[in-house]
Amino acid sequence: MNRIAIILDKNLEPGAAANVAALLMGQAALNEPELYSDQPVLDLSGVQHAGIQYSTVILKAGENQLINLVKSCSDDSGGLSYVVFSQTGQSLNNAFEQYASEIAAMELEATKVVGVIVWGRMRGSGQRPRNSVS
Repeated sequence: MNRIAIILDKNLEPGAAANVAALLMGQAALNEPELYSDQPVLDLSGVQHAGIQYSTVILKAGENQLINLVKSCSDDSGGLSYVVFSQTGQSLNNAFEQYASEIAAMELEATKVVGVIVWGRMRGSGQRPRNSVS
């Protein structure tokens, strides 16, 4: 079964957490267009609803857990995909070139990861993925 997990820094304020989750999901959808249906999902009133195709959960974790998750995803050969967002990105509103340049010059830990999205095929029914945050 394909699943999506968004794991956010447990210290984020609710608005910042929603923003990070939205940014991560947007990037994941660009990387993997099949996360959403290409056919509109309409109700009887003709209102379009989100066409997400896979179960999505949002979890909280500490900064070290986020870093460890990213490192274990990097080592995984099981077909999981992931993207991170950081405090560096949060601090550079509407400054993409500067953001890309700064990230390219930093090690992962220095970026201060505030969110990770992981998606892909999870092994077995009801099993937690090997790289899940505990």
